[in-house]
Amino acid sequence: MRTDYVGIGEAAEVLGLSRTSLQKLVDSGQLAAVKTAGGHRRIPREALEALRVRMGGAALAPVASGSVPPGGHGARPMRVLLVEDDEVLVAQIHGLIEESLPDVECRVAGDGLEAVMQMERLRPDVLITDLQMEPFDGFRLLRLVGEKPEYRSISTLVISSLGSSEVQGRGGLPEGTILYQKPLQAGRLLGFLEAHRQMVVKREQMP
Repeated sequence: MRTDYVGIGEAAEVLGLSRTSLQKLVDSGQLAAVKTAGGHRRIPREALEALRVRMGGAALAPVASGSVPPGGHGARPMRVLLVEDDEVLVAQIHGLIEESLPDVECRVAGDGLEAVMQMERLRPDVLITDLQMEPFDGFRLLRLVGEKPEYRSISTLVISSLGSSEVQGRGGLPEGTILYQKPLQAGRLLGFLEAHRQMVVKREQMP
């Protein structure tokens, strides 16, 4: 039986991950891939589907053309940028958002540098970030966001294994940033996102 293959870009879209994060899965051996004569990576569709299932079916469902998101006719979805290098946590958060807040648009960056590259294009309403990442960590990312006037409306949430005292010892977090400690409490995160989604809907409906 002939094996069906997909490219890195399509595989990343199916899993709801960035291309960089998808490439990390391939490089670490968590996702099988073959290299073409031209040097391109191709993913067996069966391997892709098996990983999607292991990740909790966390693919981002595409929005049907012409559909109207909950919250109002023509209202744009709330945009979330998740900055995290733990693929398991990425899958967990994507699954939560897909199931409970399907109208929320969530993008993923594997570290602070990748997040910076996405910030201007995405202009997220909410930034969720880990602190301990290489080579560009969450402390540096949050300082950069705090320094730019155009990013002041972004709500920031940190999900980290560091305790409050450890965070303070490394310079603390910008004013207004919320700290949740790992392991992730799903209900708490969903409550945070739902509250901000309502704020975005109200802001968009203002004349």
